[in-house]
Amino acid sequence: MARKNKEIKENNAFYIITNGAETEYNYFTLLKSRKSIYDVKVLFANKDPLGLVEYASDYLSHANQVWCVFDIDYTHRDGKLIPALNKAKKIGVKIAFSNIAFEVWLISHFKVCNKPLQIGDYQNELDNCLKDEKYKGNYSKNNQGMLSEYFIPRYAKAVENARVVHQRFLRDHGKQYGENSNPKIWEWNSCTTVYKLIEALKLSK
Repeated sequence: MARKNKEIKENNAFYIITNGAETEYNYFTLLKSRKSIYDVKVLFANKDPLGLVEYASDYLSHANQVWCVFDIDYTHRDGKLIPALNKAKKIGVKIAFSNIAFEVWLISHFKVCNKPLQIGDYQNELDNCLKDEKYKGNYSKNNQGMLSEYFIPRYAKAVENARVVHQRFLRDHGKQYGENSNPKIWEWNSCTTVYKLIEALKLSK
């Protein structure tokens, strides 16, 4: 009986593995306070997308779900993205991407992020999101208090906003290339599928 209970406990594990040492790691660690039905474990690994998926494969045998969270940024150009997506699909690791950066997901907590953004644009966008809040438009990626106070409570709205953008890209891709073709997610700026991970967590309200 003890062995059976141990297996059930291990299979209830939900791994979130990210290569974002600061914002992503802090965000998901803080999100755990919302209480998932799973035993959520947040891990950091300093690896490119393919390395992250390979690292994540070690956890598949004793987990309910394993998710890798990474940015698209320049990974397609560097030849790291497609191999990572193919391997993840083959072995059963789930992917939550942001194009081109995790800040797309953060902006979604306040509004639909429906215009292409480059790395240098995110600070201004998030400053504007916070302009009427205590921090007076001074977004800081290392500020856990800011994440906890102004982002985590809005996660449900972020899910709604991010879904709108992602579904629009899926629809447009299907019209252009066909429903069964592989989407060119490296061209989908600004888009994030972190909302799928959040939905999978089944958090308490």
